[in-house]
Amino acid sequence: MKYFYFCIIILIAACQSAPLPQQEKKNEINLEIDITSQVSPVNTSIRGISILDSNIIWLSGAKGTILRTSNGGVSWEKLNPPDQDSLDFRDVEAFSENSALITSAGYPSRVYKTIDGGISWSLVHENLDSAAFMNSIAFKNQNEGIILGDQLGGRHLILKTNDQGETWTRIDSNSLPKPLKIENGFAASGSCIAIDGAGNYFIGLGGEAIRVFSSKDGENWQATTTPMNSKSSSFGVYSIAHGNGITIGVGGDYLTPDSSHFGILYDSNEWQLTKGAVNGYRSVIDYSDKGKFWVCGGTNGLDLSLDDGETWKTISVENINTLQFIPNSNSAITATAKGEIFLLSIKTRFKKD
Repeated sequence: MKYFYFCIIILIAACQSAPLPQQEKKNEINLEIDITSQVSPVNTSIRGISILDSNIIWLSGAKGTILRTSNGGVSWEKLNPPDQDSLDFRDVEAFSENSALITSAGYPSRVYKTIDGGISWSLVHENLDSAAFMNSIAFKNQNEGIILGDQLGGRHLILKTNDQGETWTRIDSNSLPKPLKIENGFAASGSCIAIDGAGNYFIGLGGEAIRVFSSKDGENWQATTTPMNSKSSSFGVYSIAHGNGITIGVGGDYLTPDSSHFGILYDSNEWQLTKGAVNGYRSVIDYSDKGKFWVCGGTNGLDLSLDDGETWKTISVENINTLQFIPNSNSAITATAKGEIFLLSIKTRFKKD
């Protein structure tokens, strides 16, 4: 078992409204970072993740990979895939220890559901168009959810369900923003959809311009062009998450993994750039409600922000695909392109001089 432990000290200057040298105080923040590997039964790429609580976690990935734990990762069970083991399951949405949905990215583009813990799977949606590609699935409650796919037939592909994924309906093009010539979502971690506290959907996109789609009901959508500047067709918002009353999106370009970029932040009904830049391509971001911090990760490591994106500190150089925090904890599950699974635990201690 691979195990890492290290401590990082961050100094933050806290100044009053009329700062003088003698008034400046420094808050010392001690970060204790634990990264512990768990025993994974696969060596294939993992991208999808759905965490219900500290025990029940589902993962999905390439070559029909579907994993589940009911003890927080002490042991992982590899479930039998539906139909064939060649499908690339880029995302998973779990409802219980026994019930979940999985989406396959490329041809054949499919959605499966199980209600018996993966013993059997029902095909609940299929698109046999060779160009069909599904990126991400997200639910605002037990019944209502959406799936984002790449453009198909000259319009964006958004599917919606009102019955926990038993049936899916494609949103009509009249209810969607007109697509740009080069514009799609990304399936790097199955997290290009975020849902805020009011149940509003946000979808991060990329391409010739960096836009975010938003909707209150999943039926009618609006597009907003963000201040993030596109640098290539593969540049954009790969992951988006909500926390602390704001929504933050990160990404960049997977072809230039070490290039830093400023993320986007939605606050007070406006998209703006984060004040701090993340330190490379980032395929995933999530927020810890208990720890009050953000973590994003990608090819060249993990960054942490204690101030809603004003600053980012690299806390690991581990190459990861996906990450999600366990509810009501400082710990997250991360997974990699090699099928590795890690438990990331972060403790913060503040000390004032």
